[in-house]
Amino acid sequence: MSDGSRPLVVQYLYVHQPGEEFFYPTVRTSSSIARVAERYLECTLSQAATLRLQDAACDLALATNVEDRSALGRRGQALLEKIEDLGVRILPTPYLHRPADDGANYISSRYVLDAILTASEGESPERQLWLTDLDCVWVDAEKTFAAAPAGDQVGCIFIGYSPDEQAGITPGGDTRRAVGALAVEMGAEPWPEAPPWVGGELLTGAAHTLRELVRACELLDAQLSSRDRLLAAEEEVLSLSGALRLVRFVDLSPLARRITTGPRAQASAPEDPLSLGLWHLPAEKGLSFRRTAQEMLHGRRRRLRLDLTDPSRLARRFNVSGAGPLRRIQDDGWIALQRIRDAGFARSKLTKS
Repeated sequence: MSDGSRPLVVQYLYVHQPGEEFFYPTVRTSSSIARVAERYLECTLSQAATLRLQDAACDLALATNVEDRSALGRRGQALLEKIEDLGVRILPTPYLHRPADDGANYISSRYVLDAILTASEGESPERQLWLTDLDCVWVDAEKTFAAAPAGDQVGCIFIGYSPDEQAGITPGGDTRRAVGALAVEMGAEPWPEAPPWVGGELLTGAAHTLRELVRACELLDAQLSSRDRLLAAEEEVLSLSGALRLVRFVDLSPLARRITTGPRAQASAPEDPLSLGLWHLPAEKGLSFRRTAQEMLHGRRRRLRLDLTDPSRLARRFNVSGAGPLRRIQDDGWIALQRIRDAGFARSKLTKS
């Protein structure tokens, strides 16, 4: 157990087992278990670095089911070792809250519930936990931590879907209005329009409050099973728990946002991303996070440390701003070069074997 007065930032990574089906459209790599894990470990290292290199007053942990590190491959093992070098504590965490439908997209999305239980075990009930998706960047950790919700609330990001816009991850998935209607069927008071959609990229609260959230999700799963209903992803069950008022969610969108980068960025870019304390950048897994991880692997910290002192520099690094035509050409060239190198490495492995 660490210093209970400091926030605990918990990342979580479920590494798939042989024979498991999975699909993550923003990963930008092959379907190899080791390569997918490697891509997410690059994000883990980059996020941890954005905290450590700005000397954030917090503790760091990674909840993961990895037991045999050799399954990660040579580069995956090197990434995990570098993550530990940054003072990230590894929390062995089995996946007990997986969806009943093993063919679901983003099958590991509910792993956050297990990460909550593992990370909060033995901690002070009041300790503040911050659970983040791996592909997040801490722009201003001090400002973000200062926005921690009250003890009986769970901080999150409300995603601004319209009431009838598909929000669930499965084809034809749930909408905010559909979740509200289901909540009314289960005894809730109607919402004025539709309940908010709770994103899964950030959950923060006191340890005891987050453990209560897990219990609420378990109760909902049992109730839904009796109705022959399934909500596969964490966002769906979290949104329903809020719609039923089982969990008091508070919106941290003024401070943390999911941002679409690249040519489509104008569709969802916040008005002032430099004022935020936390960026969720799902489209940057195969680009900015990978480049940053490579710098960290090779001990090149100076540039990232400088970027962390200036949000405008950090925004250019992670393509939140400044991604004009020339930059896109440079990025595409960098990605092509990595693919050529990866192909060469794969051929050399086949030749040796």
